[in-house]
Amino acid sequence: MAIPWRVAPPLVSTALIMIGAGVMGSLLPLRFLAMGFSPGVIGVIATAEALGFLIGCLYAHKLIAPVGLERAYATFAGLKAVAILGLHFADGLETLVVLRFMIGANAAGLAIIVESWLNALVPNEQRGRILTIYVLVYGLFFGVGQLLSRNLQVRGPEFLFIAGIATTLALVPMVAINVRAPVMPQRVRLEILKALRTSPVSVLACLLNGLILTAFTTVGPLFSERIGLDQPRIVLLMACVSLGGLVLQWPIGYVSDKVDRLYALIGLGTAILLVAAALVAADRHTSFVLLAVLFAAFGGLAESLYAVGVAHANDRAVVTEYVALSSTLLFVWALGAAIGPTTGTLVMQVVPGAFFVYVFVLTLAFTLFALWRRSRRRADRVVESREEFLAYPQTSPEIYAWLPYHREPPERGGSAPPPPGDATAGDAAAGEPPP
Repeated sequence: MAIPWRVAPPLVSTALIMIGAGVMGSLLPLRFLAMGFSPGVIGVIATAEALGFLIGCLYAHKLIAPVGLERAYATFAGLKAVAILGLHFADGLETLVVLRFMIGANAAGLAIIVESWLNALVPNEQRGRILTIYVLVYGLFFGVGQLLSRNLQVRGPEFLFIAGIATTLALVPMVAINVRAPVMPQRVRLEILKALRTSPVSVLACLLNGLILTAFTTVGPLFSERIGLDQPRIVLLMACVSLGGLVLQWPIGYVSDKVDRLYALIGLGTAILLVAAALVAADRHTSFVLLAVLFAAFGGLAESLYAVGVAHANDRAVVTEYVALSSTLLFVWALGAAIGPTTGTLVMQVVPGAFFVYVFVLTLAFTLFALWRRSRRRADRVVESREEFLAYPQTSPEIYAWLPYHREPPERGGSAPPPPGDATAGDAAAGEPPP
């Protein structure tokens, strides 16, 4: 069955939004460094955007519901473009924090609306294919935006103008959408304690992803500048992080479909430890090619923690819990993303390589915990009935309402039984929580 052309407008809009985000991704930390801010302060500014994203995911529906998706999208896009352009005129910390908060909050609103539209446009049998395209658009055009910024001046207005123009242009394809009754986003239920009972390893995997990978988007350019790289090479390295995260998720996901996903998470933790250990020793004498490989591996491995973690949690839940559970894990990731930039930049102020010591310590703690949870199992067993791997974008909770494996079944007069191999019932009977 052919993919309906009606999905093209929200995908084109997403591409434009991500080009704008990519142009700013590597240059904003360098711009703030050139303005005289310390790495710790730059981390605080980045944290403001992550907090804005978190608040936007929680409360954007309150703005969308009264005015509708079209007007709300125009509002979010316009405010985000204004905040981006306002960065050129801002030089005080307070103003920069407010503007980055606005960027994050409105980015969440835009993602919620696009994903609500896709929910209305895509038939159920095509949702997996559309999600794959959506993830590719999301990651690929962010990388394109980064590459466009290679030779733009960090203190000049050009890269901010490009980002603002791309964000404004994202309005144009959205007016071509023809949906009579798009699905309105609903308030998300957060069930963190339930998620911890279902799979504490998954919760920690999503938290770790936010703590280290989101921090690295801020720390990476500063680290590269400190070891003597020029701007074009810094941008290339950060593009390697984005594209590595895009490319490596699918082979890692394929492997996670074939083995127990707890083993996959332990393997990811071990691999990140090796990459972090190599980057601790990186300095101005390290080969640029080797740095590019390490940055790409770090991006791919750390990005996969989130998707595999969500899939592992859903393996251990009943179908009616998927949306709330996956959305809760997104917010756990967002909490890590709000903390990571500040803590990551603060430790980097000691020495450039200290950030990777921070990554090593956090990942070691996660891996040891996952190994301990594995040792608590009564027997070697793999969940036999589970969803296939999907590369989940960290965009908004609305993404989980239209995924093919997360749709609730029709009411049958009672709750759905747990899938075969569900660890919750078996471990509860044994007095042991599931991994």
